[in-house]
Amino acid sequence: MRWLRGLSSAGLLALIIFGAPAALLSWGRYPRLSLNGLLGPDDGSLLFGLITAVGWLAWAVFTLATVLELVRLLVGRPIVRLPGLAVVQQLSAGLLLAVLALAASANAPRAPSAIAAVAGTAQSPSPVAAEPEDAVVATSTPAAEALGYRVRPGDDLWSVSQALLGDGRRWRELAAANPRLLADPVQELRPGSHLAVPAGVVLAEAPPAVPVAEAAAAGPRHAEQVTVERGDTLSELALEHLGQASRWPQIAEANRELISDPDHIEIGWRLSIPGAEPSTEQADETAGRRSTRGPTDPIRLDPPTARSSDSPSTAVAPPAAESTALPATPPTGTPSPSPVAQPEAVTPSPSPIGLVGPVGTVAAAVIIGTVETRRALRLRQRPRGRRLIDADPAAARLRVALGAVQRPDRVLALDRALRHLGQRLAAAGRPLPALSRIELDDRALAFEWAQPAGDPLDGFAGDPDCWQIAVAKAIELGPSEHPCPYPCLVSVGTAADGRTILVNAEQSRLLGVAADDAELAGASLLAMGIELACAPWSVETRVLAAGTGSELLALSGGERVQRLSDPHHAISGIVTHATQRQKALSEVSLGELRLDPDRADAVAPLVLILGDEPSPIELARLEHALEGEPCGVVVLLPTTSGEAATWQVHRTAGSLAGRLDGLAAGLMPHTVPSTIAKDLAGLLADADSAATEPAWWAGDGSANIRPLPTRVEEAVDIVRVISDTEPRLLLIGPAELVGARGEEPSRARQQLIELCAWILEHPRSTATQMAASLGIAEGTRRSNLSRLRAWLGSTAEGDAYLPDAYAGRIELHAGVTSDWQQLQTLLAAGLDRLPETSLVAALELVRGAPLADAAPGQWHWAEELRTDIASALRDAALVLTERALARRDFDLARWAAARALTVAPADELLMAARIRTEHLAGATSEVNRLVTQVTRQARQLGVDLLPETVELCQQVIEGAVRARRA
Repeated sequence: MRWLRGLSSAGLLALIIFGAPAALLSWGRYPRLSLNGLLGPDDGSLLFGLITAVGWLAWAVFTLATVLELVRLLVGRPIVRLPGLAVVQQLSAGLLLAVLALAASANAPRAPSAIAAVAGTAQSPSPVAAEPEDAVVATSTPAAEALGYRVRPGDDLWSVSQALLGDGRRWRELAAANPRLLADPVQELRPGSHLAVPAGVVLAEAPPAVPVAEAAAAGPRHAEQVTVERGDTLSELALEHLGQASRWPQIAEANRELISDPDHIEIGWRLSIPGAEPSTEQADETAGRRSTRGPTDPIRLDPPTARSSDSPSTAVAPPAAESTALPATPPTGTPSPSPVAQPEAVTPSPSPIGLVGPVGTVAAAVIIGTVETRRALRLRQRPRGRRLIDADPAAARLRVALGAVQRPDRVLALDRALRHLGQRLAAAGRPLPALSRIELDDRALAFEWAQPAGDPLDGFAGDPDCWQIAVAKAIELGPSEHPCPYPCLVSVGTAADGRTILVNAEQSRLLGVAADDAELAGASLLAMGIELACAPWSVETRVLAAGTGSELLALSGGERVQRLSDPHHAISGIVTHATQRQKALSEVSLGELRLDPDRADAVAPLVLILGDEPSPIELARLEHALEGEPCGVVVLLPTTSGEAATWQVHRTAGSLAGRLDGLAAGLMPHTVPSTIAKDLAGLLADADSAATEPAWWAGDGSANIRPLPTRVEEAVDIVRVISDTEPRLLLIGPAELVGARGEEPSRARQQLIELCAWILEHPRSTATQMAASLGIAEGTRRSNLSRLRAWLGSTAEGDAYLPDAYAGRIELHAGVTSDWQQLQTLLAAGLDRLPETSLVAALELVRGAPLADAAPGQWHWAEELRTDIASALRDAALVLTERALARRDFDLARWAAARALTVAPADELLMAARIRTEHLAGATSEVNRLVTQVTRQARQLGVDLLPETVELCQQVIEGAVRARRA
């Protein structure tokens, strides 16, 4: 086939270059131009003469392009590109390459059949991840017939030819062997692409231990260390330190122990920059540029986790939600306990972004639920004119990552199934079975009993050893106030098929975690402790935390967790409590009390979590105190004894593996490593903090600013400079994109709306920042960006509403707006300086709660956006209500409060405004209803009413504030 292609190309070249002039000379028309001929009737000579001239011009252009391409092929480098004629040059280059390939294969000596050990087949892992750094890309096997070569970062056609064929000038042979990939040989090679080596070409002996990346550069190479700062990308670092942004693969290759995704680098990382050392002037300029930014504290305690998604593994991978990101360098100095069994490695797929690591889906869901609940309580009593302080960037990224992998439906289904199970067992008069573990996935949950429990109850399926219920059916059971019969459930790991495995720690009583080192055991215990501190089914559980990790557990659980400074005292206390509990349970079983709502509180679980391994004597005391039947006292602790451990965790082949006592298959363990613990602590502390800052919509607070006087009618109209014909995002209510000029997408419509909102709120951001903030893979990001561009369409002038980011910065056309931007414009002057028409216009934007239709796992980046929208509208309603009540316009006051309650439900200040409105209007029955509602809400949320709300309720119900002693 190559011979046929070469001969055809040679014939076509000869026909065009030599045959075309001969044809033009023989058949062309060359009229004699004269004034009489031009003015007289045309006999066709002028037309044929014009065609002949065009033919000569086309021949000249093609011949010139062929000559230039021939010179380029001979010298090995491009000479010049003819403006506007790139297609002609590519055509001539293709014909020349085919002819040269024919000549090269004809002159090349044939060799016996042998196989060159270059890059692997398409099924092999990428050489970037699999080969050692000093790997040689071509072995010294002479006279070998090539199977192929996989391009590595930093390669170009010249350097690959130098390494494989012994001479960079032979690159044209590679180009001819890869006509589809190398149609334009001057283009950069794409890392990971597969090149075919010409058949019959004898591979030269490559210099020992010289990688292709080094063969591409001449002269000595140096490396410098650079700390990643906010806004940095690999392309920008390559441009700054290596002179070309396209050389970013060299930085990625030099730091592959840190960088598993080139589009994701973390602030605080120290990256090695390969290449020539910068000149003194360049170094000074770089230092000056970075010094202007000011010091940047690293966000993480340790280098970020190094994912192992490119490592070969024979294990079945569970879903992408459970990643096994590990610290890049395991701790040293701690001997690996020999009794620990070596469980099989379970290598999961990487999570959507690499911040979550091996945190389980259950832990992610309960953490997100805890954070959102605490923020909602803070918003409920937020002072007017103040806003919640934005979360630390690292904590905000972790929240996005947790939101992307959480499974709140699993948590809800498990909690309802547990409570209804206890309720139905009590109603049927059946004993509480001994629970071994629960297996949970997106479809169903299964109760594995330690002994046969009889036929399943109504609503459950299965056999006496295992009861099952579908997740959807469990959710449909509805809420239940019955005590949870198994409040000490904790997830330990994920099976290869994606099932989450939870164990009943109460059944184990002394749940030991054996690991290779203390840090790994502590990370596993921390994951279990956070679930116990935050899960809804363990709300009755009291947790004691001592030793390493106890501070984070206290942040997680709030009042549910008591932090003890002395582990020895904690052990003595738990032994005493266990003794007392066993004595009280000598005549009645724990299960019987758990099923009785009136007596379940008496046996509420007490769990001690020890972050450090106790001494042998203390361990013996605990074992003696907890032996026998379960009494509701549990101890979770690390141990070096694998034989005594219920749960064993082990590092193997760059990933984690776990072995649960009584379960044959290995698990991917859930842990909270130190790289995540710091950001998680910041996230939880921010959710608890009562600190606020002045809100932009409150105005500047200048001393010479006074509220506007109340007017019966405002003479000011709101001029809305908004075009109905251009795209507009609606965020105050269900998220919508209206006015788009392209075809509406048939799938993932809400994802595109979220992407559009993110770009609108983060103009001129990079692709790396977008992927990290949204928690999506690079391929998904590119696909969604392209689909959003097509949906938005173009302006009447032909400008795209989402232009291509040639400069690396993504932004929308100025014509794309949102109702949130309109609200900001309306309130920018400050609430006290606005006329009522502006406040009414702001509240008219309300179509529902901000982002009302956002599904769990979406829009987590927009938490501050959502709260700012709700806070601004709530404050606008309070100001408008006060003005309306001042002139006794009760209808306007009711309308304003009702609008704001849509975006800020159960807000205490809005409820107080409603009570005040109905009291002044004389609606006694409505006042009573509202007072009952606000007090009931406070009891349900477990919070106290504000003192001014209490006084208001006393005033409207009893006629006066109750007397207080001065």
